[in-house]
Amino acid sequence: MKTQCAMAFAAALGLLTGCGDSHDHGAGGHDSQKHGGEGGAVTVPADYAGAVAKCEELSNQIGSLITAGKLGDVHTAAADIKKIAEKLPELAQKGLPADVLKDVNIKSKDLAGTFSEIDEAADAGKKEETIRVQERMKALIADLQKHAKGGH
Repeated sequence: MKTQCAMAFAAALGLLTGCGDSHDHGAGGHDSQKHGGEGGAVTVPADYAGAVAKCEELSNQIGSLITAGKLGDVHTAAADIKKIAEKLPELAQKGLPADVLKDVNIKSKDLAGTFSEIDEAADAGKKEETIRVQERMKALIADLQKHAKGGH
C-alpha cells in the first residue's frame, strides 16, 4: 500500500511540475532522463558574427552526435541553437545593413523553428529524419553566415 501511495504521489507531482524541459513533446510524453538537462544554457555571443559562428559550431556537434548514433544527446545543442537564433535579429540590428535585416529575421526564425523538428525526430530514433533536419539547419546557418561576412 505504501508503494502504491508513493507512486501515486510521484505521478501527481510529475503532472504538477512537468519534466523540467522547456519544450513540448506532445501527447506522447517522454523520458526526462533522455535529454540530460534542458539545454538552451549557452551564452549568446554579443555580436552577430560570433552568434552565427556559435550556431555553426553547435550544428557540427549535432552532426557528430548523429554520426555516433547518439540521437538522444541532440536535444541540448539544438536547444542552444534555438536560443541563439532567437537573438540573431536583435544582434543583426546592431551591425548589419538595413537591407538584410528582413532576410535575417526570416532565416533565424526558421532556424529556431527547427528545434522541435530535430528534437522529435531524434527522440523517436529516426536517424534519417534527424539528418534531414540537421541539413536544413546547416543551410540556414550558411545563409545567415553570408550576412556576417558582408554578403547580401
